[in-house]
Amino acid sequence: LAQSSVHAIQQDAKGLVWLGTASGLSKFDGKDFFNYTTENGLADGAVKTIFIDSTNSVWTGHIDGGVSRVMNGKTEVVFNLKADITGFGLDSENHLWISTFKEGAIEIVNPFHANKDSILFKQYKGQDGLSDVVYQVVPLKNGTVCFVTDVGVKQFNSQKTEFSTFNVKDMPYYFQITCMLETTNGDLWWGSYNGGLYHYQQATNQFKIYDYLRDGIAANWITTLTEDKQGAVWVGTWGGGLSKMSSNQIITISNQNGLEDNNIRSLLIDREGNLLIGTKENGLLVFKGFQFLSYDKTNGLNDDQVWTIQTDAQQQYWVGTKEGISVFKKVNNQLKIIQKYNENNGLLYKDVRLIKKDKNNTLWIGTWGGGVVQFNSKSNRFEINYRINSFMSQPLITALEVDKSNNLWIGTTDGLVYYEINNQLADRLTQSHGLAGNDISCLFSDANNVLWVGSKGKGLTKIEGATIKKIKLEKNVTPISIVQDQKGNLWIGTEGKGILVFDGEKIIKEYTIADGLLSDYVSLLVIDNENNTWIGTNKGLNKLDVATGKMYAYTDKMGYKGIESKHNATFKDVDGNLWFGTIAGLIQLNINEQNKNELEPLTQITQLLVNLEERKMIANLALNYREKSVVFHYKSICFTNPEAVRYKIMLEGIDEDWRPATQQTFVTYSPLPPGKYTFKVMASNNNGIWNAEPTSFSFEITPPFWQQWWFIISCVLLIVISIVVVIKYREKALVKEKQVLEEKVKERTAEVVQKSEEIELKNKDIIDSINYAKRIQDAVLPSEGEFTKALKNTFVLFNPKDIVSGDFYWMQILPNPSEGGAVVFFAAADCTGHGVPGAFMSIIGHNLLDKIVGEYHVTSPAEILNHLNKGVSETLRQSAEQTNIKDGMDISLCVFNTQTSVLEYAGAYNPLYIVSQHQLEGVEVNMESENGLKLYEIKADRFPIGSYMDEVKKFQLHTFKLQKGDTVYLFSDGYADQFGGPQGKKFRYKQFKELLLSINAQPMENQKEALQQAFIEWKGNMEQIDDVIVIGSRVG
Repeated sequence: LAQSSVHAIQQDAKGLVWLGTASGLSKFDGKDFFNYTTENGLADGAVKTIFIDSTNSVWTGHIDGGVSRVMNGKTEVVFNLKADITGFGLDSENHLWISTFKEGAIEIVNPFHANKDSILFKQYKGQDGLSDVVYQVVPLKNGTVCFVTDVGVKQFNSQKTEFSTFNVKDMPYYFQITCMLETTNGDLWWGSYNGGLYHYQQATNQFKIYDYLRDGIAANWITTLTEDKQGAVWVGTWGGGLSKMSSNQIITISNQNGLEDNNIRSLLIDREGNLLIGTKENGLLVFKGFQFLSYDKTNGLNDDQVWTIQTDAQQQYWVGTKEGISVFKKVNNQLKIIQKYNENNGLLYKDVRLIKKDKNNTLWIGTWGGGVVQFNSKSNRFEINYRINSFMSQPLITALEVDKSNNLWIGTTDGLVYYEINNQLADRLTQSHGLAGNDISCLFSDANNVLWVGSKGKGLTKIEGATIKKIKLEKNVTPISIVQDQKGNLWIGTEGKGILVFDGEKIIKEYTIADGLLSDYVSLLVIDNENNTWIGTNKGLNKLDVATGKMYAYTDKMGYKGIESKHNATFKDVDGNLWFGTIAGLIQLNINEQNKNELEPLTQITQLLVNLEERKMIANLALNYREKSVVFHYKSICFTNPEAVRYKIMLEGIDEDWRPATQQTFVTYSPLPPGKYTFKVMASNNNGIWNAEPTSFSFEITPPFWQQWWFIISCVLLIVISIVVVIKYREKALVKEKQVLEEKVKERTAEVVQKSEEIELKNKDIIDSINYAKRIQDAVLPSEGEFTKALKNTFVLFNPKDIVSGDFYWMQILPNPSEGGAVVFFAAADCTGHGVPGAFMSIIGHNLLDKIVGEYHVTSPAEILNHLNKGVSETLRQSAEQTNIKDGMDISLCVFNTQTSVLEYAGAYNPLYIVSQHQLEGVEVNMESENGLKLYEIKADRFPIGSYMDEVKKFQLHTFKLQKGDTVYLFSDGYADQFGGPQGKKFRYKQFKELLLSINAQPMENQKEALQQAFIEWKGNMEQIDDVIVIGSRVG
């Protein structure tokens, strides 16, 4: 601010406030000031009055003479006078009147002319029927122009071009009139020097005088008048502060209740309804309404630390503080101190934390260090209740509540005391009785007379009759405030966890900083008569609007100067007003005076920087391709709470959507490629009201010449012409080459046709050979029918990768005369490679198995594999000199006695899976399903068939007694190693096991189909990487 003495205040169409001071003109946007002085072009340094015309030009009248104008960013002197300029007024004919001290009044007939030298004006003085001393010019709605002069109020008749005295019945003229106001309803108000305030109601033709002593206005020296949006008149005085004149009451604001300066020079109601106050020595003050009234030690409180508020039977307000109790009585909706209590006049302990009133209108007072006392209204004395205090191990009271049965509950740092007021019976409850914790943090009795007990760090306890139940909340949560909404839900304020909404069974909603809370430390909760929830925190006050779901914030910027609310220090009075105890005194929320700022803020782009140099924001701005760094500065005007303004921005052409809302008032885009862009910005006010339409600015960055259309077309034409020339030249050469090539092509074509026929013939021979090999392999492998004949509940899933397979399965049946039934040999093998090489290896393995069992009569699976290992090695002649040869096979081999259900198994790399409902002796469960089905994995020996090793290893035999319903699975690695699925990964054995468990209850044929379908779905469009074989058999 240019200087602390503010003579004039006006607001322009953009929302900017202009202030006339003794040292220049100040422009204010709610946060920052920009000052104009004579160095900027003003006629004089001291500004007495301001007028803003319809073109948003700012006119200033100066104390030492002269009129200046700020128009389109340019400051100029319109004319100079050797007299104070006291006021401006625009009449119904758009003539601008200027009042002066000692030079009468000036009428400008063309004030909107851009050229000051073309402005036409005429001067009127005392000799013309006016006066040389004019304090104010006031154009009325009926076209009359009034002038407040040193000889009363004059009026101007434009038809006759003459002045006359403005007479009103009963209006005295023995006091100097200082200011005049016409209100929206047509009433006239005058301020006087030591004569008070005059009011003329035109509708009723009644005149009234308001006096400081008789009527209670702030003072009799009136300096300025203005009307607010509700039709109330605000009166600025010299020495007495402000008065608000409404239809039913007069409210005075002075330095005794928060006004910093009693000498008022100017007043303005801004577009949001705030009262801007220009003072003599304290600069600009912003009054945001009567929604919050504050009371502290200067108003009679014992101390500014207010812990509790309660009313007694006479509706007197008892306010508990750290230094005792202050008792107030409400007069004209404001509190007046009537009594103070401390240790010197009967209060037994001064640190009062809680006051509660029971149904007998007895006040119960909880102190910090002195236990519980009660106030006897008949004897007007404080009394100790020894029965209650005898149950306390520590006299530190943390909570008080009177339930619906008129029982008193006292929370302490070491347990809960219960007192039947009517029967004078007491008891103490602790964790041993079922409380969640002994350090009580809050108490609340709900509509059903259920008591809810908060414990520090321990959560919540529910006491219903004789039943005590712990309520499970978040770990280590401390409830410190509780309230119940109209649906019966409990709202629980916590230390650091925000608000938990509890329906009696579970948490149904949480509110934290992310939802708009000023803090997650919620010290008090109260619901107003419109069911809105008010939330006190350690950083201010929130309101949750139940109708819209919006969260509003109130801090010291909005009048809630206490900021930090005390625990449960809240009260709702009979008028529905809310009271809050804070660290800075008692705060009253007048529920009918809420500042509901529903106006969207005025948002503008204030500055454009291109390559860090300021550029005018002209229409269709075109930048060259080197000017690719752009900075936008923007601002939105919200005097109600400038700190709460939020901005969202986007640059069409770069941003696909609005960027998240922030408080930042500038943005940089660099580097920007050539193209067309539109920058958009929108803002929200303190109540979250956003601009309906964004403010925007469009510009273009032109491409370099080599990216211009004409250059590109020229280059294309040049290239086309060059190509045509080259083509024509090449055509001639190509014609000659074509003739030579045609001869060569004929020769080469004949050769290619001959070679193609030879290759086709060889390819047919190879395919015929492979198909013949497949028929041989199919003839060698047992059919699935042979398997099911020997083992009834059996399936074989066989998916070769190529025409012929490197995987094979084998079966042999031998009778068992000694025990009856038969012995079934069956195996699943995976030979090295696949296709034709693997097929050859599979035939070798198949023949060797037939020979070992059929001719050598070897029946032990381990011995069969030992013979097979030796036979394969000898067949392939693998020895120590040929250790680099890797041919061989992995195999799992089983021998099953159908009579005894004994299964013998041996394996080379390939394990055996057994799925059973029973426990297999000596084998650990590898995987178990939810229904108790167990999968056992019998590990194979970790060396293959056919590999050479320095030390001959023997295969291990595994024997099991199976039971009916048990299922065995043999398989190669082709199924588990197949790539597929959404991420193209291997199927893996874990998933294979889970699949087997999930399908085990199905018939064996259905299991085969399920395995086949799962394999196809997993593989999808990917290539099969290996041969696949899976054999499953269930004991009947």
